[in-house]
Amino acid sequence: MTAIWRRMVTAAGLALAVATLGGCAGDLNPVRDVFASVGATAPQQAAPGFIEESRPAAEADYLPIAPAPARETAPKTQAEVEAARAELEAALAETNARGARARRLAIGPAPEPVAVEPLPAIEDDIAPPPSTR
Repeated sequence: MTAIWRRMVTAAGLALAVATLGGCAGDLNPVRDVFASVGATAPQQAAPGFIEESRPAAEADYLPIAPAPARETAPKTQAEVEAARAELEAALAETNARGARARRLAIGPAPEPVAVEPLPAIEDDIAPPPSTR
């Protein structure tokens, strides 16, 4: 009895999961189709004309947002590479100098020593506090 019950619960859970995930599908949506067929929702509408005209006739897996312009890039000469390297190394040195300057400012000068007045001398013949016991 328990094995049958377990199988029925598993099958029901699987059917619920398939129906729920089927609601996420794009054009194939059985949940939406069932609701539309019984009149619970409006039927799916066709896309407006300007959308149909702007899309290609064939279905594509990937449609770029904007086509990338084709441009030719020539390889840099050795002198251009050395100039770029020198520029980057100068920027690195400047950044390191700024970091060192910021660390010095964050640390600040050495703090002044704290002056504390000495405690008064303790008398040897002080009586202990009275006991409450």
